Amino acid sequence: MSAESKKFRLRSCIAIVKNGEFLEFFDSNQRTGFSIKINYPQIITLLHRFDGLLSIQNIMVLHPEILIDELKNLIIFLREKYVLIEVNDEYSESEIKYKPRLINTLESYFHSISEVRNSIYQSSQKKVLIIGLGAVGTWVLHSLVKSGIQNITVMDDDNVDISNLHRQDLFFETDVGLPKVIAARNNIKNSYNIDIGTIYKKLESIEDLLMPHLPNLIINCADSPSVDTTSRIVSDFCLPKKIPHLIGGGYNLHITLVGQTIIPGVTACFHCFDKVLSQKNTEELLGVKKLTRKHRKIGSIGPICGVSASITATEAFKLIFDIPHELLSLTNKRLELNLKNMDFVKFPVEKNINCTHCSS
Repeated sequence: MSAESKKFRLRSCIAIVKNGEFLEFFDSNQRTGFSIKINYPQIITLLHRFDGLLSIQNIMVLHPEILIDELKNLIIFLREKYVLIEVNDEYSESEIKYKPRLINTLESYFHSISEVRNSIYQSSQKKVLIIGLGAVGTWVLHSLVKSGIQNITVMDDDNVDISNLHRQDLFFETDVGLPKVIAARNNIKNSYNIDIGTIYKKLESIEDLLMPHLPNLIINCADSPSVDTTSRIVSDFCLPKKIPHLIGGGYNLHITLVGQTIIPGVTACFHCFDKVLSQKNTEELLGVKKLTRKHRKIGSIGPICGVSASITATEAFKLIFDIPHELLSLTNKRLELNLKNMDFVKFPVEKNINCTHCSS
């Protein structure tokens, strides 16, 4: 296909405002914008020519005063800025009817319709493992199911307790005493007619993660004996197999601490973080004596668990739909929410080129 025969369309999430000599663009999905200075009086009319039906050549006929190279440069610029999307494929009637919001969202991350359609197809083939169905894991599970993810397996060895109900999703009084994985499976089946896999087991070693079909993504939300311990097991399992994995919220006794996204060989791994954080914790806790208290419980309410889980689930969504790595939000960083002022603070950790776990 020649360059002149290509077709482009303004993304539906893009708002355009003419402000004197400046043209302002705003992406309502990403909540980001930029402006350019342009003197062409018919620029708004020109941009609306990009309707997915007219080719570049058709537009040139309608605007003969524009040089072809100038128009091509404008298209390249607006394509790279995710304003224009290349129409090189067609959505099916089913996709348009049942997935309009998903399509709108994904168009903010890809440069062509064929890439969006491939993303939707690839997501249907992905297998996801969620470890730990507690205050974060249950909300992550429910969020992904609502996003249309179906090939999910959950792992947990705990039973539903009445004390879980105020902050954990998918459980009700009638579920008390049931294994969490069974209660979650039953309630998702009843509500969405979707079957999820279940593993009624505690994560204690790499061997516990061995299964007939390896997952394409692992989300760790297990906190027994600690999220650090379970995340180390997950990391040591995933790194040699090149499996992306996420550390969910709620470690270091802090429900508003959201862990990192790890792409083996690309981003900082758990051990890269551990080396930096261990040194940081040692310095901060120098001379501090730990007090042992039996049956200690820290505060935890459903909405805060939901915030942490929503961030984790959003990042998982990007991985499942093959969003380009540079558009992920939690690579090489840990996120912390300050409940007093509702500010998010990022703690960055770069990939250690000397890490013996992920740099080989």
